Amino acid sequence: MRLISADSIMRKMADMLNESGNPLLAEKAIALIDHEPTAFDKENVLGELMFEAEKSRKYWIDLDEATSFGEMSAYTDAIEIVEKGGIE
Repeated sequence: MRLISADSIMRKMADMLNESGNPLLAEKAIALIDHEPTAFDKENVLGELMFEAEKSRKYWIDLDEATSFGEMSAYTDAIEIVEKGGIE
């Protein structure tokens, strides 16, 4: 499976189907795509990463500051990568 831009594909489908002379079909196709669940919920992933980062900070802070910093740095990097969404 790969992630695609639903908005982009819906616009292209609408143009293509409207050109075919059947606007009702275009509306139904767009509604079908629009009601599909999102395969990747960015806000949910970011929330989970932030929760794990905080949990890690609380756990490691008393034990080993260097390990805590390394783990927190890894979570921070992961959060930045997800926020960018793979766009350079």
